Amino acid sequence: MKRYLYLFYLVSFGSCLEAENLNDISMSQIEFINFKERLINSIETHPEALLQDSLVSQKVYDLDIVKSRYRPNVSFISSSKTPINSQSDSFFQSIQRKQHRSIDKSLVFENLVTDFGRTKSLISQEENNVSSLKALNLSEKSKLVLRALDACMDTAVYSLAYLANQSSVLRLEEISNLIKVRVNAGRAPGREESRANARLSEAKAREILTSSKLSESEARFKALLPSINFCRKLPLAEFFIEMDLTKSTIVAKANNLEMQAYLFKLESLEDQVSFIKRDKFPKITAQVRADQFDITNSKDYELYGGFNLNWDIYQGERRQIQEKKGIEEIKAANYERTAFERELESLVAASLADLINSEDRLKAFQQAYKANEESSQQLKAQFFSANVSLLDLLQSERDLLDSIEALILNSKEVAMKRFIHLHYLGELTKEFNIENG
Repeated sequence: MKRYLYLFYLVSFGSCLEAENLNDISMSQIEFINFKERLINSIETHPEALLQDSLVSQKVYDLDIVKSRYRPNVSFISSSKTPINSQSDSFFQSIQRKQHRSIDKSLVFENLVTDFGRTKSLISQEENNVSSLKALNLSEKSKLVLRALDACMDTAVYSLAYLANQSSVLRLEEISNLIKVRVNAGRAPGREESRANARLSEAKAREILTSSKLSESEARFKALLPSINFCRKLPLAEFFIEMDLTKSTIVAKANNLEMQAYLFKLESLEDQVSFIKRDKFPKITAQVRADQFDITNSKDYELYGGFNLNWDIYQGERRQIQEKKGIEEIKAANYERTAFERELESLVAASLADLINSEDRLKAFQQAYKANEESSQQLKAQFFSANVSLLDLLQSERDLLDSIEALILNSKEVAMKRFIHLHYLGELTKEFNIENG
């Protein structure tokens, strides 16, 4: 009887262990490539990304509006005049009289000759505004990718943890059954059965909690990526990361998308001040005008050509005040950029400090998992042949489950930190081939 119980015990635990293949918690290369393609499509069609694309398009139209100042303007003017006889006719009666009505028409062509660089400064300002908004657009999409990856990893982590908890509950049930047999046979005190039942109840509660977290993560995943299947494995984070702090900081300052947006904003404000300074110069336009008067009685027309000069000589120091305000805006933007630059340096340094130790940390958790797995298997193998306490088995089972969850959670944390570091460097959108719409 003892031999049969032993065989049943090993078979039961062997089937449970097969559910915990922790060597396969990350996607394969093919799985990750397919996931990236679906993720890119989902990001490009996400309402938040479409909103950012729309904002960029609006700013591009603003640029086109400013550029249209260089194009000729054509206008048509028509007027009708009827003399009013104040002694005999009312106003409306005079309008109704057609025999004395005259109609004039004018066609005017006008084109800018020069405004001494004002329009050029305005175009440069709008171009920098477009570039700044495009950089912010990509930055928002990069953050959206991070949220999508985090949602994917959460569903994978809680899915793997749920499977581990299910297997643990099955093993604890087997241990509880064996303890019950010993207690009923009078070979063990009743407190061991109570302890085993308590551990089993604790494991079932843990399983329910993990199931709840899995459902929450799946709901968040579908809200963000409704067209993608749930992730059951962690995305691959196997890309090169420069571990030298000085080099990484230089790359971040040059390529970080928000930093680029700040730089373009500064250039835009400088162009704005340049526009204000050039506003003191006149505006010269060329005009060709064709007039035809009283077209009902005459077919003759007059053609004119010339230049118009519009010069606001004095405007009550408005320009000087605008220029001072523009200079202060440049100072404020510089302070804002400097503050963000310092924050970016801190984020990159902290991120690298975590990543440098991440491999060693993962190895430590892997070794802890393997050690707990070997310890659990040895206790199970020695249960019938040596004096092994069933409570030792219960403790080894808890230690094994803790090490499994710790390994899964830390694997997710390390992978996520690698993607976040790419975001700091401004390279996450390149990794996922995300572009402006």
